Amino acid sequence: MSPDAVSFVRYEATIGDGEEERDLPVGWERALLAQVASINPSTSFEGLPEHAEVPFIPMAAVAEETGAIDASQRRPLAAVRKGYVRFREGDVIFAKITPCMENGKIAPVCGIDGGYAAGSTEFHVLRPGCVDARYLWYWLVRRAFRGDAQRNMSGSAGQLRVPVDYLRSSPIPLPPMSEQRRIVARIDELFAEIAEGEAALERARYGLYTWRQALLKAAVTGELTRDWREANPPTETSAHLLARIRVDREASGAHSGRGHRAAVAEPLDMAVFPELPRGWRWCRLADVIVAGPTNGYSPKKSKDGVGSLALKLTATTRGSIDLSDRAIKRLSETIQKGSDLFLRPGDLLFQRGNTIEYVGIAAVYEGPEKTYIYPDLMIRVRTSNQTLARWIWRVANSHLGRKYMQDNATGTAGTMPKINGEILRNFVLPLPPCAEIIEILRLIARGIEAINDIEERAASYQKAINALRQSILKAAFVGRLVPQDPADEPASALLTRLRGGDAVAGVAPRRRRQARAGAQGMLTL
Repeated sequence: MSPDAVSFVRYEATIGDGEEERDLPVGWERALLAQVASINPSTSFEGLPEHAEVPFIPMAAVAEETGAIDASQRRPLAAVRKGYVRFREGDVIFAKITPCMENGKIAPVCGIDGGYAAGSTEFHVLRPGCVDARYLWYWLVRRAFRGDAQRNMSGSAGQLRVPVDYLRSSPIPLPPMSEQRRIVARIDELFAEIAEGEAALERARYGLYTWRQALLKAAVTGELTRDWREANPPTETSAHLLARIRVDREASGAHSGRGHRAAVAEPLDMAVFPELPRGWRWCRLADVIVAGPTNGYSPKKSKDGVGSLALKLTATTRGSIDLSDRAIKRLSETIQKGSDLFLRPGDLLFQRGNTIEYVGIAAVYEGPEKTYIYPDLMIRVRTSNQTLARWIWRVANSHLGRKYMQDNATGTAGTMPKINGEILRNFVLPLPPCAEIIEILRLIARGIEAINDIEERAASYQKAINALRQSILKAAFVGRLVPQDPADEPASALLTRLRGGDAVAGVAPRRRRQARAGAQGMLTL
């Protein structure tokens, strides 16, 4: 990204609170959208042959904020003559329904095969008159415009829409046509530079993901602690650790879930597993837990109430526990404090059902005791100590655990993939000696901390990139992005020619005076 582009980050701070009210540059005009574009104009397919197919643009085909349209879908002309919005090359489509509008599903229609298309009825269509289509799109896609449009939505919750009258009477700063095109070219140029930086940032983020996976792979195969083992010969093996776990399980009187068998019926065939470092061994999850697997609670009433607090499924989706308000719900019923449904520190939770990407993801609970219960779509296991729980957690979220959970999840087409207690009990994992587990966990924590620090910086860079784009648009629409040319035909001439000296195009007579008055007000940037 060039210094010229980066300078606009600082530019945003130089615009004072009264900047939006200052006079427009010479040759510019304050106009209404209805003056510069037809809103929801009639589009005829009459010139197309009956057997023709036209591109079909559902809402999902419009990208957020980028203006990209996937026009690969096609439908027969007869299928779209009624019941859909029609538009043509050069139009701008504007998602009117929440949350698509707020997310920026707004796009200039360009490169459409055949010049005509049909799409979702949840689009408004703007057909430019005396305004460049991309200039109009850049004005509409700004976050400031979308924020104002959101405040003017009407309808019921979940079905809020931007009224057509709001678009018609919305103001827009109108430069001479030649300057509009220079502005668009400059925005395109700067945004292309920003996109290069954003692509590099995305590559860095993917590199962090790869680094995280490589770190866990090195940990669970023993590669991470190879040098440590040479310097610290083990005084005990994983066999000693398993013996202590058996003692702890018997002493606690706990069991490992409904239908648990004290002895595993079939011993592991070690020949099918990769060789482990000296002192390590392969074992089943059932061998290293003292209680569970146990499914969570399915409330009698699903809607929120004033009862006990419960985790949502999203509380563990990232592989760690999220106890923020967005990941917690309050049940309609109150669970007795003595119930075993309440989580305690060190409990290990697995996602019992989710998409294939997340099914079986594990997280260690480290919150307060007797405060939260866990839902039916999670499975809990307990170990004799938190160190062991954290080791299982790391293995479950490594390449070993993810492959096992995804390969063994059950479900038919169209249903949620799920695992169960039996699948978890038979999860085979590597078990190092206790001292090495502690060292591995220390090294993982140090590596993850470094990764998280870089990810936080990447997030701050992304925030700066988003601000930079808005700053550039702000500069463009107050006349500070490109120089003015006195030889350009003024925008007033464009407006006069378009309306033939008459009232605002596209606005009903009883609204014209109100619309003209609105055009004289402050432009919201």
